[in-house]
Amino acid sequence: MKATFEKLKTLPEVQKGMKFIEDDAQNTFDQILELVQIPAFSRHEEKKADRFQEMVETEGYKTVRDEVNNVYTIIEGSDPKAPTLYVSAHLDTVFPLDTPLNIRQEGNRYYCPGIGDDTAHLGDVLCLLRAFRESGIKPRGSVILGGNVGEEGLGDLYGMKNFFKNNADKVDGFLSIDGSGEGVCEAGTGSHRYKVSFKGPGGHSNGDFGMPNPIHALGRAISKFADMPAVPDPWTTFSIGVIDGGTSINSIAMECSMLVDMRSNGKQELDDLDFEFQRLMRAAVDEENARWKRDRKLLATNPHLGYQDREPADRLVEMTIEQVGDRPVGNQTPDAEICRIAEACYESVGRKISFTGAGSTDANIPLSLGIPAMAICGSGKEGNGHNVNEWFEFTDFGVGIGKIFLMILGMVGVEGETDPLLTRRDR
Repeated sequence: MKATFEKLKTLPEVQKGMKFIEDDAQNTFDQILELVQIPAFSRHEEKKADRFQEMVETEGYKTVRDEVNNVYTIIEGSDPKAPTLYVSAHLDTVFPLDTPLNIRQEGNRYYCPGIGDDTAHLGDVLCLLRAFRESGIKPRGSVILGGNVGEEGLGDLYGMKNFFKNNADKVDGFLSIDGSGEGVCEAGTGSHRYKVSFKGPGGHSNGDFGMPNPIHALGRAISKFADMPAVPDPWTTFSIGVIDGGTSINSIAMECSMLVDMRSNGKQELDDLDFEFQRLMRAAVDEENARWKRDRKLLATNPHLGYQDREPADRLVEMTIEQVGDRPVGNQTPDAEICRIAEACYESVGRKISFTGAGSTDANIPLSLGIPAMAICGSGKEGNGHNVNEWFEFTDFGVGIGKIFLMILGMVGVEGETDPLLTRRDR
Protein backbone atom coordinates (compact mmCIF):
# COMPACT_ATOMS: atom_id res chain seq x y z
CA MET A 1 0.00 0.00 0.00
CA LYS A 2 2.79 2.43 0.86
CA ALA A 3 4.41 1.75 -2.49
CA THR A 4 1.20 2.70 -4.29
CA PHE A 5 1.02 6.08 -2.59
CA GLU A 6 4.72 6.73 -3.14
CA LYS A 7 4.23 6.05 -6.86
CA LEU A 8 1.12 8.24 -7.01
CA LYS A 9 3.09 11.14 -5.57
CA THR A 10 5.59 10.92 -8.47
CA LEU A 11 2.96 11.10 -11.22
CA PRO A 12 2.91 14.51 -12.98
CA GLU A 13 -0.90 14.66 -13.07
CA VAL A 14 -1.14 13.87 -9.35
CA GLN A 15 1.46 16.52 -8.57
CA LYS A 16 -0.54 18.95 -10.68
CA GLY A 17 -3.68 18.12 -8.73
CA MET A 18 -1.95 18.52 -5.37
CA LYS A 19 -0.45 21.86 -6.42
CA PHE A 20 -3.85 23.02 -7.62
CA ILE A 21 -5.39 22.23 -4.23
CA GLU A 22 -2.83 24.48 -2.52
CA ASP A 23 -3.38 27.29 -5.00
CA ASP A 24 -7.17 26.97 -4.79
CA ALA A 25 -7.31 27.46 -1.02
CA GLN A 26 -8.72 31.01 -1.06
CA ASN A 27 -11.39 30.11 -3.61
CA THR A 28 -12.39 27.10 -1.53
CA PHE A 29 -12.59 29.19 1.61
CA ASP A 30 -14.73 31.83 -0.10
CA GLN A 31 -17.23 29.11 -1.00
CA ILE A 32 -17.24 27.87 2.59
CA LEU A 33 -18.06 31.37 3.84
CA GLU A 34 -20.93 31.63 1.38
CA LEU A 35 -22.41 28.22 2.16
CA VAL A 36 -22.23 28.61 5.95
CA GLN A 37 -24.62 31.59 5.76
CA ILE A 38 -27.38 29.40 4.31
CA PRO A 39 -29.52 27.82 7.07
CA ALA A 40 -29.58 24.02 6.89
CA PHE A 41 -31.15 22.55 10.02
CA SER A 42 -31.56 18.78 9.67
CA ARG A 43 -34.51 17.95 7.41
CA HIS A 44 -34.54 21.56 6.16
CA GLU A 45 -31.49 21.54 3.88
CA GLU A 46 -33.22 22.51 0.61
CA LYS A 47 -31.70 25.99 0.16
CA LYS A 48 -28.18 24.86 0.96
CA ALA A 49 -28.62 21.89 -1.38
CA ASP A 50 -29.75 24.31 -4.10
CA ARG A 51 -26.60 26.41 -3.84
CA PHE A 52 -24.25 23.47 -3.44
CA GLN A 53 -25.75 21.88 -6.55
CA GLU A 54 -25.21 25.13 -8.48
CA MET A 55 -21.59 25.21 -7.36
CA VAL A 56 -20.98 21.63 -8.49
CA GLU A 57 -22.58 22.29 -11.87
CA THR A 58 -20.57 25.50 -12.28
CA GLU A 59 -17.44 23.32 -12.17
CA GLY A 60 -18.75 21.47 -15.22
CA TYR A 61 -20.18 18.37 -13.55
CA LYS A 62 -23.62 16.89 -14.04
CA THR A 63 -25.44 16.35 -10.76
CA VAL A 64 -27.90 13.90 -9.33
CA ARG A 65 -30.35 15.17 -6.71
CA ASP A 66 -32.50 12.54 -5.08
CA GLU A 67 -35.91 12.84 -3.43
CA VAL A 68 -34.47 13.78 -0.01
CA ASN A 69 -32.01 16.43 -1.36
CA ASN A 70 -28.76 14.48 -1.43
CA VAL A 71 -26.64 16.07 -4.19
CA TYR A 72 -23.79 14.27 -5.92
CA THR A 73 -21.90 13.83 -9.15
CA ILE A 74 -20.14 10.79 -10.60
CA ILE A 75 -16.64 10.79 -12.07
CA GLU A 76 -16.82 7.69 -14.22
CA GLY A 77 -13.91 5.28 -14.00
CA SER A 78 -12.25 3.71 -17.03
CA ASP A 79 -12.47 0.13 -15.71
CA PRO A 80 -15.97 -1.30 -15.04
CA LYS A 81 -14.38 -4.01 -12.88
CA ALA A 82 -12.68 -1.51 -10.58
CA PRO A 83 -14.28 -0.42 -7.28
CA THR A 84 -16.61 2.56 -6.86
CA LEU A 85 -15.94 4.95 -3.97
CA TYR A 86 -18.52 7.36 -2.54
CA VAL A 87 -17.17 10.49 -0.80
CA SER A 88 -19.48 12.99 0.88
CA ALA A 89 -19.80 15.80 3.43
CA HIS A 90 -23.10 16.57 5.11
CA LEU A 91 -25.16 19.64 4.24
CA ASP A 92 -27.10 19.90 7.50
CA THR A 93 -26.16 21.51 10.80
CA VAL A 94 -27.57 21.30 14.33
CA PHE A 95 -28.75 24.91 14.34
CA PRO A 96 -32.46 25.82 13.98
CA LEU A 97 -33.41 27.89 10.95
CA ASP A 98 -33.77 31.12 12.95
CA THR A 99 -30.19 30.97 14.29
CA PRO A 100 -28.22 34.09 13.27
CA LEU A 101 -25.45 33.07 10.87
CA ASN A 102 -23.15 36.05 11.19
CA ILE A 103 -19.47 35.53 10.43
CA ARG A 104 -16.99 37.00 12.89
CA GLN A 105 -13.25 37.02 12.21
CA GLU A 106 -10.50 37.08 14.82
CA GLY A 107 -7.13 36.72 13.17
CA ASN A 108 -7.10 33.49 11.19
CA ARG A 109 -10.16 32.19 13.01
CA TYR A 110 -13.69 32.56 11.63
CA TYR A 111 -16.71 32.11 13.87
CA CYS A 112 -20.15 31.07 12.60
CA PRO A 113 -22.60 28.30 13.61
CA GLY A 114 -21.99 25.25 11.41
CA ILE A 115 -18.78 26.51 9.79
CA GLY A 116 -16.69 23.52 10.83
CA ASP A 117 -19.38 20.85 11.14
CA ASP A 118 -19.71 20.33 8.30
CA THR A 119 -19.78 23.29 5.89
CA ALA A 120 -16.00 23.51 5.64
CA HIS A 121 -15.89 20.03 4.19
CA LEU A 122 -18.49 20.78 1.53
CA GLY A 123 -15.74 23.18 0.42
CA ASP A 124 -13.32 20.24 0.44
CA VAL A 125 -15.63 18.33 -1.91
CA LEU A 126 -15.82 21.26 -4.33
CA CYS A 127 -12.05 21.62 -4.28
CA LEU A 128 -11.63 17.90 -4.97
CA LEU A 129 -13.88 18.19 -8.01
CA ARG A 130 -11.74 21.03 -9.38
CA ALA A 131 -8.57 19.06 -8.67
CA PHE A 132 -9.84 16.12 -10.72
CA ARG A 133 -10.80 18.44 -13.56
CA GLU A 134 -7.60 20.50 -13.58
CA SER A 135 -5.23 17.54 -13.22
CA GLY A 136 -6.83 15.51 -16.00
CA ILE A 137 -6.48 12.35 -13.94
CA LYS A 138 -8.47 9.37 -15.19
CA PRO A 139 -9.43 7.10 -12.28
CA ARG A 140 -9.83 3.40 -12.93
CA GLY A 141 -12.75 3.10 -10.55
CA SER A 142 -15.66 5.52 -10.38
CA VAL A 143 -15.76 8.28 -7.75
CA ILE A 144 -19.03 9.67 -6.41
CA LEU A 145 -18.58 13.08 -4.78
CA GLY A 146 -21.32 15.10 -3.08
CA GLY A 147 -23.17 16.57 -0.15
CA ASN A 148 -25.75 14.62 1.83
CA VAL A 149 -28.56 15.48 4.21
CA GLY A 150 -29.65 14.33 7.65
CA GLU A 151 -26.43 13.55 9.51
CA GLU A 152 -27.19 15.59 12.62
CA GLY A 153 -29.59 14.93 15.50
CA LEU A 154 -33.07 13.84 14.51
CA GLY A 155 -32.03 13.85 10.88
CA ASP A 156 -31.37 10.20 11.77
CA LEU A 157 -29.05 9.67 8.77
CA TYR A 158 -32.04 9.80 6.44
CA GLY A 159 -29.82 11.01 3.60
CA MET A 160 -27.48 8.02 3.87
CA LYS A 161 -30.40 5.65 4.40
CA ASN A 162 -31.98 6.84 1.18
CA PHE A 163 -28.78 6.79 -0.84
CA PHE A 164 -27.79 3.27 0.16
CA LYS A 165 -31.34 1.96 -0.16
CA ASN A 166 -31.02 2.82 -3.84
CA ASN A 167 -27.28 2.35 -4.44
CA ALA A 168 -25.86 -0.25 -2.05
CA ASP A 169 -25.22 -2.60 -4.96
CA LYS A 170 -23.14 0.03 -6.77
CA VAL A 171 -20.69 1.11 -4.05
CA ASP A 172 -17.58 -0.60 -2.68
CA GLY A 173 -16.43 1.95 -0.12
CA PHE A 174 -17.49 5.19 1.56
CA LEU A 175 -15.68 8.17 3.07
CA SER A 176 -17.49 10.81 5.11
CA ILE A 177 -15.48 14.03 5.39
CA ASP A 178 -16.31 15.33 8.84
CA GLY A 179 -13.99 17.09 11.30
CA SER A 180 -10.41 18.30 11.13
CA GLY A 181 -7.08 16.87 12.20
CA GLU A 182 -5.76 13.34 11.78
CA GLY A 183 -8.68 11.42 13.30
CA VAL A 184 -10.51 8.58 11.60
CA CYS A 185 -13.72 7.14 12.99
CA GLU A 186 -13.68 3.56 11.77
CA ALA A 187 -16.79 2.07 13.39
CA GLY A 188 -20.39 3.06 14.04
CA THR A 189 -22.10 3.55 17.41
CA GLY A 190 -25.75 2.57 17.09
CA SER A 191 -28.53 4.58 18.70
CA HIS A 192 -32.24 4.25 19.43
CA ARG A 193 -34.10 7.46 20.17
CA TYR A 194 -37.64 7.83 21.43
CA LYS A 195 -40.26 10.38 22.32
CA VAL A 196 -42.25 9.09 25.29
CA SER A 197 -45.57 10.87 25.89
CA PHE A 198 -47.77 10.61 28.98
CA LYS A 199 -51.40 11.76 28.90
CA GLY A 200 -54.22 11.98 31.42
CA PRO A 201 -57.47 13.84 32.09
CA GLY A 202 -55.72 16.62 34.01
CA GLY A 203 -57.34 18.90 36.51
CA HIS A 204 -56.87 21.24 39.47
CA SER A 205 -53.92 20.46 41.70
CA ASN A 206 -56.09 20.74 44.81
CA GLY A 207 -59.63 20.13 43.64
CA ASP A 208 -58.72 17.07 41.61
CA PHE A 209 -56.04 15.75 43.94
CA GLY A 210 -55.81 12.00 43.55
CA MET A 211 -55.97 12.11 39.78
CA PRO A 212 -53.05 10.11 38.33
CA ASN A 213 -50.57 12.68 37.10
CA PRO A 214 -48.72 12.33 33.76
CA ILE A 215 -45.75 14.32 35.11
CA HIS A 216 -45.54 12.06 38.15
CA ALA A 217 -45.54 9.07 35.79
CA LEU A 218 -42.77 10.70 33.79
CA GLY A 219 -40.81 11.25 37.01
CA ARG A 220 -41.17 7.60 37.96
CA ALA A 221 -40.02 6.64 34.46
CA ILE A 222 -36.95 8.89 34.66
CA SER A 223 -35.99 7.46 38.06
CA LYS A 224 -36.21 3.88 36.83
CA PHE A 225 -34.37 4.66 33.59
CA ALA A 226 -31.58 6.57 35.34
CA ASP A 227 -30.98 3.62 37.70
CA MET A 228 -30.26 1.13 34.92
CA PRO A 229 -26.83 -0.49 35.29
CA ALA A 230 -23.94 0.81 33.20
CA VAL A 231 -22.44 -1.44 30.51
CA PRO A 232 -18.83 -0.37 29.80
CA ASP A 233 -17.96 -3.04 27.23
CA PRO A 234 -19.12 -2.62 24.58
CA TRP A 235 -19.62 1.04 25.46
CA THR A 236 -23.34 1.59 26.10
CA THR A 237 -24.99 4.82 27.24
CA PHE A 238 -28.45 6.23 27.98
CA SER A 239 -29.78 9.71 28.58
CA ILE A 240 -32.93 11.81 28.73
CA GLY A 241 -32.16 15.05 26.95
CA VAL A 242 -35.45 16.97 26.87
CA ILE A 243 -38.63 17.02 28.98
CA ASP A 244 -41.71 19.04 28.13
CA GLY A 245 -45.29 19.55 29.30
CA GLY A 246 -47.58 20.87 31.99
CA THR A 247 -49.90 23.86 32.19
CA SER A 248 -49.29 25.70 35.45
CA ILE A 249 -48.02 25.19 38.97
CA ASN A 250 -51.55 24.59 40.26
CA SER A 251 -52.63 22.12 37.60
CA ILE A 252 -52.45 18.38 37.17
CA ALA A 253 -50.98 18.18 33.70
CA MET A 254 -52.92 16.69 30.83
CA GLU A 255 -49.74 15.69 29.04
CA CYS A 256 -45.96 15.72 29.10
CA SER A 257 -43.16 14.07 27.18
CA MET A 258 -39.45 13.34 27.13
CA LEU A 259 -36.81 12.58 24.51
CA VAL A 260 -34.65 9.54 25.21
CA ASP A 261 -31.28 8.67 23.68
CA MET A 262 -29.70 5.20 23.97
CA ARG A 263 -26.43 4.20 22.32
CA SER A 264 -24.14 1.22 22.12
CA ASN A 265 -21.22 -0.11 20.12
CA GLY A 266 -22.86 -3.55 20.29
CA LYS A 267 -26.07 -4.45 18.47
CA GLN A 268 -27.25 -6.99 21.05
CA GLU A 269 -26.50 -4.62 23.91
CA LEU A 270 -28.49 -1.86 22.22
CA ASP A 271 -31.44 -4.20 21.65
CA ASP A 272 -31.28 -5.38 25.28
CA LEU A 273 -31.18 -1.78 26.51
CA ASP A 274 -34.18 -0.92 24.35
CA PHE A 275 -36.18 -3.87 25.70
CA GLU A 276 -35.47 -2.90 29.32
CA PHE A 277 -36.28 0.77 28.62
CA GLN A 278 -39.70 -0.11 27.26
CA ARG A 279 -40.42 -2.42 30.21
CA LEU A 280 -39.52 0.32 32.67
CA MET A 281 -41.73 2.88 30.91
CA ARG A 282 -44.76 0.58 31.20
CA ALA A 283 -43.98 -0.16 34.83
CA ALA A 284 -43.84 3.56 35.64
CA VAL A 285 -47.31 4.16 34.22
CA ASP A 286 -48.73 1.13 36.01
CA GLU A 287 -47.28 2.32 39.31
CA GLU A 288 -48.68 5.83 38.93
CA ASN A 289 -52.15 4.52 38.20
CA ALA A 290 -52.02 1.91 40.98
CA ARG A 291 -50.82 4.42 43.55
CA TRP A 292 -54.02 6.48 43.37
CA LYS A 293 -56.30 3.47 43.22
CA ARG A 294 -55.06 2.54 46.70
CA ASP A 295 -56.27 5.86 48.15
CA ARG A 296 -59.56 6.04 46.24
CA LYS A 297 -61.81 5.57 49.29
CA LEU A 298 -60.00 8.29 51.19
CA LEU A 299 -60.13 10.64 48.25
CA ALA A 300 -63.83 9.99 47.69
CA THR A 301 -64.45 12.34 50.63
CA ASN A 302 -63.08 15.18 48.51
CA PRO A 303 -65.83 17.82 48.45
CA HIS A 304 -64.80 19.10 45.03
CA LEU A 305 -66.98 17.80 42.19
CA GLY A 306 -64.09 17.59 39.72
CA TYR A 307 -62.86 14.31 41.16
CA GLN A 308 -66.23 12.74 41.99
CA ASP A 309 -67.70 13.32 38.52
CA ARG A 310 -65.10 11.20 36.78
CA GLU A 311 -65.39 7.47 36.22
CA PRO A 312 -62.39 5.35 37.30
CA ALA A 313 -61.53 4.53 33.70
CA ASP A 314 -61.22 8.25 32.95
CA ARG A 315 -58.68 8.79 35.68
CA LEU A 316 -55.80 6.83 34.20
CA VAL A 317 -52.52 7.97 32.71
CA GLU A 318 -51.76 6.53 29.29
CA MET A 319 -48.43 6.39 27.49
CA THR A 320 -47.22 6.25 23.91
CA ILE A 321 -43.64 5.49 22.79
CA GLU A 322 -42.64 6.86 19.39
CA GLN A 323 -39.28 6.00 17.86
CA VAL A 324 -37.67 9.13 16.42
CA GLY A 325 -34.20 7.79 15.70
CA ASP A 326 -32.61 4.49 14.69
CA ARG A 327 -28.93 4.50 13.77
CA PRO A 328 -27.54 1.00 13.21
CA VAL A 329 -24.36 -0.33 14.77
CA GLY A 330 -21.47 -0.66 12.32
CA ASN A 331 -18.61 -2.91 13.43
CA GLN A 332 -15.15 -2.51 11.89
CA THR A 333 -11.63 -2.59 13.33
CA PRO A 334 -8.52 -0.54 12.45
CA ASP A 335 -7.02 -3.55 10.69
CA ALA A 336 -9.78 -3.50 8.05
CA GLU A 337 -8.58 -2.94 4.49
CA ILE A 338 -10.02 0.57 4.14
CA CYS A 339 -8.36 1.60 7.41
CA ARG A 340 -4.98 0.26 6.38
CA ILE A 341 -5.25 2.15 3.09
CA ALA A 342 -5.97 5.35 4.99
CA GLU A 343 -3.05 4.75 7.34
CA ALA A 344 -0.65 4.24 4.44
CA CYS A 345 -1.94 7.40 2.78
CA TYR A 346 -1.46 9.48 5.92
CA GLU A 347 2.10 8.20 6.31
CA SER A 348 2.88 9.14 2.70
CA VAL A 349 2.12 12.80 3.46
CA GLY A 350 3.97 12.77 6.78
CA ARG A 351 0.95 12.49 9.05
CA LYS A 352 0.19 9.91 11.74
CA ILE A 353 -3.35 8.62 11.66
CA SER A 354 -5.45 8.44 14.83
CA PHE A 355 -8.21 5.83 14.95
CA THR A 356 -10.88 7.15 17.29
CA GLY A 357 -13.08 4.06 17.53
CA ALA A 358 -16.82 4.03 17.11
CA GLY A 359 -18.89 7.16 16.60
CA SER A 360 -22.24 8.21 15.21
CA THR A 361 -21.58 9.36 11.63
CA ASP A 362 -22.83 8.92 8.09
CA ALA A 363 -20.55 5.88 7.88
CA ASN A 364 -22.92 3.95 10.18
CA ILE A 365 -25.25 3.12 7.31
CA PRO A 366 -22.77 1.55 4.86
CA LEU A 367 -20.95 -0.20 7.71
CA SER A 368 -24.22 -1.78 8.85
CA LEU A 369 -24.64 -3.10 5.30
CA GLY A 370 -21.15 -4.62 5.21
CA ILE A 371 -19.71 -1.85 3.01
CA PRO A 372 -16.23 -0.61 4.09
CA ALA A 373 -16.59 2.95 5.36
CA MET A 374 -15.18 5.52 7.74
CA ALA A 375 -15.39 9.17 8.68
CA ILE A 376 -12.17 11.06 8.00
CA CYS A 377 -11.07 14.59 8.85
CA GLY A 378 -10.74 17.22 6.17
CA SER A 379 -9.04 20.58 5.87
CA GLY A 380 -8.37 23.35 8.35
CA LYS A 381 -8.79 23.42 12.11
CA GLU A 382 -12.08 23.73 13.95
CA GLY A 383 -13.56 23.87 17.42
CA ASN A 384 -16.67 24.54 19.54
CA GLY A 385 -18.71 22.16 17.39
CA HIS A 386 -22.49 22.32 17.89
CA ASN A 387 -22.04 25.68 19.61
CA VAL A 388 -23.05 29.12 18.30
CA ASN A 389 -19.39 30.07 18.81
CA GLU A 390 -18.20 27.33 16.44
CA TRP A 391 -14.99 28.31 14.65
CA PHE A 392 -12.82 27.30 11.71
CA GLU A 393 -9.26 28.29 10.89
CA PHE A 394 -8.18 28.86 7.32
CA THR A 395 -5.05 26.70 7.39
CA ASP A 396 -3.51 23.46 6.15
CA PHE A 397 -5.72 23.25 3.05
CA GLY A 398 -3.01 21.69 0.90
CA VAL A 399 -2.38 18.70 3.16
CA GLY A 400 -5.93 18.51 4.54
CA ILE A 401 -7.62 18.16 1.18
CA GLY A 402 -4.54 16.77 -0.53
CA LYS A 403 -4.46 13.63 1.62
CA ILE A 404 -8.09 12.90 0.72
CA PHE A 405 -7.32 13.42 -2.97
CA LEU A 406 -4.41 11.00 -2.71
CA MET A 407 -6.47 8.51 -0.69
CA ILE A 408 -9.24 8.48 -3.31
CA LEU A 409 -6.72 7.82 -6.08
CA GLY A 410 -5.11 5.03 -4.06
CA MET A 411 -8.46 3.36 -3.45
CA VAL A 412 -9.81 3.47 -7.02
CA GLY A 413 -6.52 3.41 -8.96
CA VAL A 414 -5.24 5.60 -11.80
CA GLU A 415 -5.59 4.47 -15.40
CA GLY A 416 -2.34 3.04 -16.76
CA GLU A 417 -0.46 3.66 -13.51
CA THR A 418 -1.77 2.00 -10.33
CA ASP A 419 -4.17 -0.76 -9.40
CA PRO A 420 -7.01 -0.02 -6.97
CA LEU A 421 -6.19 -0.74 -3.33
CA LEU A 422 -9.87 -1.03 -2.43
CA THR A 423 -11.35 -4.45 -3.11
CA ARG A 424 -14.40 -4.56 -5.35
CA ARG A 425 -17.23 -6.19 -3.40
CA ASP A 426 -19.09 -9.24 -4.65
CA ARG A 427 -22.21 -7.34 -5.54
